Amino acid sequence: MAQLPVLLRPKYLIRRRALRHGLFGSSRPWRFIAFVIIFGNSLRRFFGRTPERLGVRSVRAGHVITVAAAAPLTRRQAKRAGISKGVLAAA
Repeated sequence: MAQLPVLLRPKYLIRRRALRHGLFGSSRPWRFIAFVIIFGNSLRRFFGRTPERLGVRSVRAGHVITVAAAAPLTRRQAKRAGISKGVLAAA
């Protein structure tokens, strides 16, 4: 199924209308929507979870890195296993 062009997607239409009629116009409801759109992303970026970097490796030609992920341990399971952030960083 073909996608809509970016400028015709509902998210961008609402954002454009909120900026045009709310911030640059005099409509209070659209101004509120514009602030929610603008500051909602900033708050989510500031207060959201960020991934924790456990290690960095450089790769050269001819080398391969295999990355595997497992379900994270609960706090209780990690405590019983003696795993902490310091132990993981040292490994």
